[in-house]
Amino acid sequence: MNIDYKVLKSLSSNVVVSEKDDNVYVLFGKGIGFGKKPGELIAKGSAIDQKFIKIDDSEKANYVEIIKNVEGKILAVTEEIISFAEDRLQEKLNSHIHVGLSDHISFAIKRMELGINIVNPFLNEIQTLYPNEYSIAEKGTKFIREKLNVALPESEIGFITLHIYSARVNEEVSQSLKYTRIVKEVMEYIQELLGIKTSEKSMEYGRLVSHLRYALDRIDNDKVLKNVMLGSVKAEMSEDFEISKKVCEFISEKLSKEVCEDEASYICMHIHRLKQSN
Repeated sequence: MNIDYKVLKSLSSNVVVSEKDDNVYVLFGKGIGFGKKPGELIAKGSAIDQKFIKIDDSEKANYVEIIKNVEGKILAVTEEIISFAEDRLQEKLNSHIHVGLSDHISFAIKRMELGINIVNPFLNEIQTLYPNEYSIAEKGTKFIREKLNVALPESEIGFITLHIYSARVNEEVSQSLKYTRIVKEVMEYIQELLGIKTSEKSMEYGRLVSHLRYALDRIDNDKVLKNVMLGSVKAEMSEDFEISKKVCEFISEKLSKEVCEDEASYICMHIHRLKQSN
């Protein structure tokens, strides 16, 4: 039986939240939402683009609640950002982004209206760690400016980036932010130990930032990446290895996890390159 989509909420003339077979869908189509009221039916194929997104059952109740509390025009542009991200990345994002990002953008706009500026101290690290997601988030803030006439600050590009990345890897945004914060703290500690100040835009800085991000994930999840050069690294870069051990103690305190020598040796190699570049 071919069941039509029932409108739950028309977000804009081109975006509609609907229900079919007890599932919730976001439908995209030129003029699809024009004049549509809750409860009206949309026949499958009528004005619906090939693009539609099903909200996972685990997030369905939260999303239905969100569409009651967030302005339709904000939800519409959020869904356009998510749709753009999925098209650009060629993958489906975890459904929690429909709730989390809508809520975040709504509050970001309210903060701006109240004149509250939120600083993002991890912006450079976020841009370095997640360049593809950052590029999508930049485009997303342009959508917001064009559709809502709201110019979000650059700090918000970073926060939107974290929502996109977290939805890619099915990780809580707070966890992604935690790792990003620790990476920044570790980089500051390394430069303090070395007595240098490295350009955040340099290749060596970027490589070490990226390595640390995935090292934190390994350490936190008790995974070991063996280094066959461990012996030679300890022998040939003994001074840098001692610095690396201090860095690993710092990481160990942050994560409450032991850091193995294999991980220390990889960090040592990056520290060695960082020193040579200065």
